[in-house]
Amino acid sequence: MPKTAKYISLFILLGAITGLTLGWAGKTQIQEWLQQVTSPLNQGRAGTAHGYADTVEKVLPAVVRIYRISIDTSANLALLEDPHYQQFVAGELVAEQGTAVGLGSGVIISQDGHILTNHHVIAGADRLEANLNDGRTAEAEVIGIDPETDLALLKIDLPDLQPALIPQQDQSRPGDIVLAIGNPHGLGTSVSMGIISALGRNQLGLNTFENFIQTDAPINQGNSGGALINSAGQLIGINTATSHNSQGLSLAIPISTASQVANSILQNGKVIRGWLGVTAELVSQHMTGTLQQHDEQEQIVVTGVYVGSPAHKAGLQQGDVITGFDGQPAIKARAAMDYVAGLTPGTSLNINYQRQGQEHSATTTLGIRPISQ
Repeated sequence: MPKTAKYISLFILLGAITGLTLGWAGKTQIQEWLQQVTSPLNQGRAGTAHGYADTVEKVLPAVVRIYRISIDTSANLALLEDPHYQQFVAGELVAEQGTAVGLGSGVIISQDGHILTNHHVIAGADRLEANLNDGRTAEAEVIGIDPETDLALLKIDLPDLQPALIPQQDQSRPGDIVLAIGNPHGLGTSVSMGIISALGRNQLGLNTFENFIQTDAPINQGNSGGALINSAGQLIGINTATSHNSQGLSLAIPISTASQVANSILQNGKVIRGWLGVTAELVSQHMTGTLQQHDEQEQIVVTGVYVGSPAHKAGLQQGDVITGFDGQPAIKARAAMDYVAGLTPGTSLNINYQRQGQEHSATTTLGIRPISQ
């Protein structure tokens, strides 16, 4: 065999051996990679869900479904008053009654069974039932209501209750992830997720005292009174309302407000607030005809004074413009009203106001704000 042919044969043999070796090594590496990917041990690592299931699971025992049962006997009364039917029902009870059931949610806040919910959830109820996530059911007693914040405090008598975790100091910020838990449309306990869009929303005309958390977490009918929690599973709000005209705009009452209301009801049987005794209106650009700057002071015009009220005793009159309380300018009407309401009845209040362009001041003693029904 010529030398050239021998060299060619040798190169072909060496190439074949090298190819087989590299192929075997590559195949081994590929097999090892496939084995790592498909091994049960790795599936456990790669398949771990980075969600909020554990957080929700801890809170679910504290969220209850509330059923408002209202009985309408008007049809039966009309039947009894009809002379034609009196002869047939005389001496007998009419058993058939019209019953309406309303849906809502609530949050257990104590091991004694106290539940926070919305006032509009339980308003007009003849009977209230609370269904727990573990399947237990109990009749709920109304401990107190506060229509001006749309809150109510209920109580159930059941053992081994798990209350929601309430933060000592809520440090929520816009952009924080939140979860809304409730009973939307009566489907049962459900969870939706969103973020905090804004804090301190007010002047929406929903409640007398407003300080809402705005979120894009869906809050549907039946979710009212349910829990708004942060990613740590802490209760930061009571779900209250949603906008039917806008997507991603829901509102919740901060737990700081809800806790104050609950504590006041527990201590006093009702919410006690300071009362000046005026009705007032914010002077806006629609009244003045000028655009209002962001930092421009708003005017609080007195539109009415209750006879015998602290404002009446201080000499305030319709048309007066309140400019400040206790030396602080009343820049925002809502904030000024909240300041007065937050004072203890019997507290002395200094009022600065204008009448026909002249500055005046007066001092009065606050009364107890009447309870709205």
